[in-house]
Amino acid sequence: SSRPKQTIPDSDTPSPTEDPPVEGCPFCPGHEEMLPSVIWEMSQEQSPGWTTRVVPNKYAALASDRDAGGQSGQLYRTRPSQGRQEVLIDTPHHHRSLAQLSVAEVDAVLATYLQRYHNVRTANNDLIPILFRNHGARAGASIAHPHSQLIAPDFHPPLIEREEQAARARHADLGDCPYCVMIEKELDAEARLVWTSDRFVVFVPFAAEVPYEMWILPREHEPEFGRLTEERRTGLAQVLRTVLRRLHRSLADPDYNFFVRTALDYTSDAPHLHWSLRIRPRTTMQAGYEVGAGQRINPSIPERDAAVLRRTD
Repeated sequence: SSRPKQTIPDSDTPSPTEDPPVEGCPFCPGHEEMLPSVIWEMSQEQSPGWTTRVVPNKYAALASDRDAGGQSGQLYRTRPSQGRQEVLIDTPHHHRSLAQLSVAEVDAVLATYLQRYHNVRTANNDLIPILFRNHGARAGASIAHPHSQLIAPDFHPPLIEREEQAARARHADLGDCPYCVMIEKELDAEARLVWTSDRFVVFVPFAAEVPYEMWILPREHEPEFGRLTEERRTGLAQVLRTVLRRLHRSLADPDYNFFVRTALDYTSDAPHLHWSLRIRPRTTMQAGYEVGAGQRINPSIPERDAAVLRRTD
């Protein structure tokens, strides 16, 4: 594969003034000739003139201009891979992970998420933008420079569709949003709570798929991530930075994925849906039973994991 591989553990974390561009990194300032183009950036007065930057994914899995139709047969069916893919460069600083940024810098990352999310949604409502971040080689990051991604296929991802269907069924059983009920239960039980604020709740889910998994949910019922106000976005930045720093310190900077789960319908006011940001560390690997049976085995205990994360500051 021609995809670059630069995920190298850093033993020391330089300060911003001691973080020169890294040779061969396309996301570092001064290496613009290595980028296909710059789609959008958030400017700042100090050098290098930007705080976040958005570029095309040079190794995209989806094509924006594919017109060929799919093929159907008795056994196999195919369809063209159409959609949008962008890389969101979190910071000009190569050696500063999201956990090591200031609240203002994390807020700029979230503002960039929202800017690109709305850009895709308003340009083509058939596209479903998925915002996510891979931190570390085991999480799928092929370049060490801190970055996030947006992938927007022109179909409903089956996993998200199944979760929405399950949430609708649970709403019928409970008579309320299942995520709102979940928040109430976690606040009452306290054992799996990691962090709370006046706007957000963070907990290790009851049926966590992996050790130290965390869900961040707004206390207020809201199906759609794109409606996050500036004030609430800044509150989310504080929460996200806090829990990522705790994860960083508790597990010595583990590899992780996080992703935003939001309603498939951009205009949704569904009573059974509630957006969330979910963090999944990559501290374990799937073994034969998990791969063969499709069932995850979590060797950890959510209550213990939450206790560790609560006392790490």
